[in-house]
Amino acid sequence: MTNNAIDIHSEVARGSSGYAQIPDVTMLQTKMTTLGNILSRYGGLGSEALDKLSDINLKSMEFKRNQKLYSLCQGRAEIFIVKQGWVSLCHSIKNRGQDICNVYMPGDIVGIRESFFDNHDITLLALQNCLLDKVSVDDVHALFQDYSDIKSAVVSYIMVNDNIAIERLRSCTHHKAEERVAHFLLEVYARYKFKGMIDSNVFAFPITQEVVGELLGITNVHVSRCMTALEQKKMIRKSRNTIKLLEPELLAEYTGFDESLIYGHVRLV
Repeated sequence: MTNNAIDIHSEVARGSSGYAQIPDVTMLQTKMTTLGNILSRYGGLGSEALDKLSDINLKSMEFKRNQKLYSLCQGRAEIFIVKQGWVSLCHSIKNRGQDICNVYMPGDIVGIRESFFDNHDITLLALQNCLLDKVSVDDVHALFQDYSDIKSAVVSYIMVNDNIAIERLRSCTHHKAEERVAHFLLEVYARYKFKGMIDSNVFAFPITQEVVGELLGITNVHVSRCMTALEQKKMIRKSRNTIKLLEPELLAEYTGFDESLIYGHVRLV
């Protein structure tokens, strides 16, 4: 792979339409999904910092379901803003194919943590049809060095995503499968709420059981059984692409999920 190149390999799944359905994200939300607006949720940004972030070079990209994108920029991973759709971050492991290590939804920034490591490439897998903005790594790193408020917001963003991974790992090491699935649903619910994308207990859930199982260390069959059990206990109601949490407080008590362990430091700023 050469520097400054993105290598896209299309592996579009067959189906009635050939494509996944993009979640219900309004055009206004898409337009508001900018680097400055995203980072401002994680730390206070001054007007000059916001102006500088709005001047960063972007390249809009369409990313089809099941398409893979291998990214390396001058020895560092590139940075992408997820405008629409869901993507997963993978690591290529010999003899095991792609290992999914995280999932990203609209309003997330992919690769910003990895971009600070030399010779660290990333692989993205589209879980739906997606719209992404590719962000100039050099511009982001220059602003990171020159503006303390941007640096604080970037570090805070990375901390939140690390907190998400830590809490998910804690759930996987301490809970049975059903509790892991419930904990993951609360995680997704909290992420939607923090971004201001929902105002009810219903949210789009376009992640397959295979992806959920890989994230939680269980089989897709076990994920299906856990979802059914939670529905039978009247804790959730699921459809093909959405989840409704009927008893979010009870679910939190059941799983030990604590939103403050993810976002607490942000709300103290």
